[in-house]
Amino acid sequence: MKLMGFAASGLLLIAQTAAAEPTWSAISFSTTPPNAPLVLAAADALMNSAVGKEFPGKLLLQMEVADGSSPATHSFIPIYKSAADREAFVAKLQADPAWATFQGEMVKLSQPVSTVQYQTVKTWGDLADTDHVWMGYSFGVSDPAAFVAALDKFMASPTGKKFPGQVYLSSVTAGGITPVTHLISVGFASEAEMASWTATRDASADWAAYLKASRAAAQYLGANLSRDLKTWGPATFGTITAR
Repeated sequence: MKLMGFAASGLLLIAQTAAAEPTWSAISFSTTPPNAPLVLAAADALMNSAVGKEFPGKLLLQMEVADGSSPATHSFIPIYKSAADREAFVAKLQADPAWATFQGEMVKLSQPVSTVQYQTVKTWGDLADTDHVWMGYSFGVSDPAAFVAALDKFMASPTGKKFPGQVYLSSVTAGGITPVTHLISVGFASEAEMASWTATRDASADWAAYLKASRAAAQYLGANLSRDLKTWGPATFGTITAR
């Protein structure tokens, strides 16, 4: 997962076989407070270039609010409808001078931390682009079918139907040299909305039942909090069903 340099990692460059489900990466790096606006400016320049305007997915630049002992301060999150879309665009990107310029800026402004690639398994909730606060819950899953069933049951429960945000279940496809096999990404409009929902959720019997079922299918490994600084590209890709 550790990289030799940001140029080696690239912004979207992990190999993966073609699949119909959305594929995305978490490309984490560290930078200093004075350099953070310059990273955003470099990303803006890339995405506003001719090749950047051909980007077929969605790109998020996130600030890490709470991520434990990780040295990462920010992450790029590129999302594609399929691995085929990603592969075709990356070939075009690598051949364009705007990419070399962006890499040069990132080498000066940041240090790479890690890259992990995921494939989206299923979604729940209202997939709205107004959500910019994200909790990422990591799991080592031993029974994927039971894990999805537990989430399905909770989201269909009276408490789950009150959920105000959006949920993505993703599986690790590359870069996973930790016990983490799956990630639940939960998006909210604000930290206040998240806190209100958490209080409602934790007080419910539906949540207690979910925890029991989830613990039988997976080991909970911790959570990170991040916030979107800027997004580029089209809106949500819509819901998908579990494989």
